[in-house]
Amino acid sequence: MPSRRRPKVPPPRPLTDVERFAQSVRDSEEADRKAKQDAIDRKAEEARLKLEAEEQAGRLQRARAAHQHAVELVKEAKRTGKGAAAADIAWREAKAELLELETGKRPAWAVRPAPPAEPADTEPTVDDGSSNEFDVEAVDGA
Repeated sequence: MPSRRRPKVPPPRPLTDVERFAQSVRDSEEADRKAKQDAIDRKAEEARLKLEAEEQAGRLQRARAAHQHAVELVKEAKRTGKGAAAADIAWREAKAELLELETGKRPAWAVRPAPPAEPADTEPTVDDGSSNEFDVEAVDGA
């Protein structure tokens, strides 16, 4: 019956001074590369955050200007007595956008903005009349 013992592996020999020095140099170079990459990554992240902050400031400035314009429309509508409904809607939209940018949360009373329109690349859908939707105009005869 064969022996179940594992073959003896000779113990690792100690590193020579030259090998230890070479290993030290490799470790040092690796640490330097990692430090340089970390610095590059940190600068890129700082630049990205700065750009985001500038974009946010621009959006906030535009929202404040739109809100101020809407306030002027409301004042004008009150003064002339015309266009009050449209001015009120414009004010509500501008105020909701401004509050959302300032607080990060859209007010509960605000209407959600319409989703963006479909891209022009898509083909238009064709209505073949097989829809089961109720057509009010067809029933009213209008």
